Amino acid sequence: MLKICYIIGAGDIVDTNLKATDSDYIICADGGYKYKTLLGRDCDMVLGDFDSLGSVPETENKIVAPTEKDETDMMLAVNLGLEKGYRDFVLLGALGGERNDHSVANIQLLHYISSKGARGTIYHGNEVFTAFSDGTLTLGAGLKGYVSVFSLSSESRGVTIENLKYTLDNATLYSYMPIGVSNEFLGKESSIAVEEGTLLVVYKI
Repeated sequence: MLKICYIIGAGDIVDTNLKATDSDYIICADGGYKYKTLLGRDCDMVLGDFDSLGSVPETENKIVAPTEKDETDMMLAVNLGLEKGYRDFVLLGALGGERNDHSVANIQLLHYISSKGARGTIYHGNEVFTAFSDGTLTLGAGLKGYVSVFSLSSESRGVTIENLKYTLDNATLYSYMPIGVSNEFLGKESSIAVEEGTLLVVYKI
């Protein structure tokens, strides 16, 4: 049974306790190959144009992409995971690094993953970024601190937030207005739902 497709990028690598199982698939995107054993075992595939890594790795399991292309290396990795049937993606090394534009691109990539009927999550230390469309995200009672909700689509309609400090009932969020920033957990299970659109949720674990 397919489980998680992990993708390791060339951004900042923050300590993580995540470990991959034999049912998971690990892809290193270009410079992410430097952290190929981050998840407790070697990666299954490395791909990219290898501009950030500086050389093409000497391994059989690689896909060399052209330098001039429409997709980022992380997006190529996501598409490979989708082709293999994975629907749960965890992105590491997706933020920070030498290119802030790639951080923005990887946030957009969460939207792309959601548009394909899958779920993408970026782990950056204890900070979590995840996006979902036309559904509900349930967050456990053990979470503490701040949680923020943003619309990745131009409009997200029918947004309902329950059991957080600030609640919403059938509201509309807009991509140009960060009204959902800095909500707070209350020590009980909470839920964030959207009827039409894609939401980005950011919180700490």
